[in-house]
Amino acid sequence: MEKRIVLPGERIADGRINAPNTYYRENGTYTAVIGTLDNENRFVPLETAYKPFVGDTVIGMVLDVRHAGYEVDLNLPEGGFIPTRDTKITLQLGDFVYCKIKSVNEVGDVDLGEVRRLPKGKIIEFPTSKVPRLIGRKSSMINMLKERAGGEIMVGNNGYVWISEKSDIPLLLKAIGIIRAKAHKSGLTDEIARLLER
Repeated sequence: MEKRIVLPGERIADGRINAPNTYYRENGTYTAVIGTLDNENRFVPLETAYKPFVGDTVIGMVLDVRHAGYEVDLNLPEGGFIPTRDTKITLQLGDFVYCKIKSVNEVGDVDLGEVRRLPKGKIIEFPTSKVPRLIGRKSSMINMLKERAGGEIMVGNNGYVWISEKSDIPLLLKAIGIIRAKAHKSGLTDEIARLLER
């Protein structure tokens, strides 16, 4: 069954459901942005800017090295910061990192922790509203991409996707492009499986 488009302010559930870009009012859950609703009543926002939350995992690139820590590009208006005291690894300019958001202040500055340096690879941007579709239910989509294309893939909540050099990068870019274009359509997992098998 095709997914239906829902507009901001539309009621999508009786009671409260925990979904991004929705709000609860008068015993119902409403959409805050345009999105789609599938036959199991799952809401997927179509286009939204990423809003950082404590506990999110993000991917970034080191832009500046200072005595107090590292400035990191997170695909946000404000950068992230890794305090030197909170990490045991030494980072260099241009390093890719995978970290957790520890705190976000009122102006959007982000402090990062649980830092892992990623090996050499390729970073691409992916719409943050479609990240759940790229990961899949119980990580089904991302696991299939890793198995069929080899290597490793990491997806940040902030819309940066890191692909290891050991992967079949052209094949993954093609698959991820299809997921980006058809995130709102049903039958996507089967289409990607067929592409990867070929």
